[in-house]
Amino acid sequence: MAERMLTALISVPVIFLCTYFGGWWFFALVTALAIVSINEFYNILSKKGFAPYYTLGNIFTLLIVTQVHNTLKHPNWEPVSAALLTAAVITCFCAGVLIRRSANAASNIGITLLGILYIGWLFSYMVILRALTAHGIYLFMLMFMLWISDTLAYFVGKTMGRRQLSPFISPKKTVEGAAAGLTGAVITALIFGAVIEKAHFGTTYIHYIFLGLIIGAMGQMSDLAESLIKRDAGVKDSSNIIPGHGGVLDRMDSFIFTAPILYYYVSVFLIK
Repeated sequence: MAERMLTALISVPVIFLCTYFGGWWFFALVTALAIVSINEFYNILSKKGFAPYYTLGNIFTLLIVTQVHNTLKHPNWEPVSAALLTAAVITCFCAGVLIRRSANAASNIGITLLGILYIGWLFSYMVILRALTAHGIYLFMLMFMLWISDTLAYFVGKTMGRRQLSPFISPKKTVEGAAAGLTGAVITALIFGAVIEKAHFGTTYIHYIFLGLIIGAMGQMSDLAESLIKRDAGVKDSSNIIPGHGGVLDRMDSFIFTAPILYYYVSVFLIK
């Protein structure tokens, strides 16, 4: 527990400062998280005997995050994102042909592309989500919703949990913990909604209730999705790079589905 607390005391201020000031500092943070995460993802699936194309996965993940960052100042560059995904598909198949190793070729190509989409593409939404306001208020809202939801789910599940939420994927998660996490996400969204309503926008609080429910539910689903991959590969953590916390992917898994969802919801309903 002391190791986890020390890690949090060091990492959280860095994350907050990079998010608040944005620019190249935030781009560097997201890029580092994405690169470490995609390598952890490939390492997990390597345990099952697959051989994803690490170099291609890293290159395209870097290119996608960089491209999305560049569109903040050059919106006319946005179609390049589709071109990068197209290039990733073609290049991975070409690599499969050139490597001349037929064993698990289709799986290796598919896993490489899945990593690029799952990590590179979905992580990049944190860049544009942060850019919706001057100091990334909606990304801060997402952080607190997920962290509070996760904390409540853990403590309520540990102390009062009786019914398993997903016995095969994550036996320690409980229905009671999930309900507490969902409640925490709604309350956090309403608190942020009150701040945003007062400071910036004239929207209704119903949106923040919906956001709390959606993000609370999808955050847990995103966490379970990564747990499913780890369970399939027979590993407990994506790595041991973060003392007391496991891997970067273990810490970021809840953001993978929720950052895109929050970005689109806010863009459509909250920012006029």
